[in-house]
Amino acid sequence: MKEVLASKEDLEKAIEEAIKSEKKGFLQSVELIVVFKGIDMKSGEVKFRDTVFLPNKISKERKVCVITDSDMLEKVKAANPATILIREELLKLQGNKKLIKKIASSNDWFLVRQDLLGNAGRILGPALGPRGKFPIPYPQNADVSSLISRYKNSTLLKTKDQPHIQTLVGTEDMEPKKIAENCLAVLEVIEGKVKAQNLRAIYVKKTMGKPIKVV
Repeated sequence: MKEVLASKEDLEKAIEEAIKSEKKGFLQSVELIVVFKGIDMKSGEVKFRDTVFLPNKISKERKVCVITDSDMLEKVKAANPATILIREELLKLQGNKKLIKKIASSNDWFLVRQDLLGNAGRILGPALGPRGKFPIPYPQNADVSSLISRYKNSTLLKTKDQPHIQTLVGTEDMEPKKIAENCLAVLEVIEGKVKAQNLRAIYVKKTMGKPIKVV
C-alpha cells in the first residue's frame, strides 16, 4: 500500500488553526511547507520544477503574461490575463531593460505561442531566468482561454539547495476543506519523487502567521 505524506483530516485541522491566527489588513495567502531529510539537494538527486494545477480556485489568481499574435488576440483577451503582448509589442521591448524587468517581476507565468518562443527567450529570458521563471510554449491551435484559466489557478514547486518546498495552496478566505484538497494535489506530485521516509515535516502557514505542523 502506498504511503501518503499527510491525510486530508490532518491537513484540515492544521489549516483551521493557521487560518484562525490574527487577521491583517490584506488577504493572506496560505502556504504548504514540506521539509525533507536524508536527501542531498546539491547533488540533484531530487529536483523539483513542477507546475501543479490546483483543483479549487484561489482568490489570489496567479498573474499570467500571454505572448501571442494579432490573430489570437480576441481569444486571449476573453480570458483576461494580467498582461498581453503581441509579436510587435514583444519585439519593441528589445533593449528596454527597465520595462522587461517590470514585466518579468509582475507576472507569475509566461505563456508564449510556439512560433514566438525564440523571440521571447531572447528578449525576456535574461530577466526571467534570475527570477526562476521561464516561457511556456503553447501551439497555435491551443484552447488558449482554458490554458490561461488553468495557469491562473496553479502553483509552482521548485527546489534549490535547501531540502524543502514552500508553495501557495490557497487564501485565508477559503474553506479549510478546499485548501486541504489543494494541498493533496501538491503532495501527490511530491510523493512521485520523494519517499515517505525522506519526509521530516509538513507545515501550513499564512503569509504573516506562524507555521502549524501537520505531521
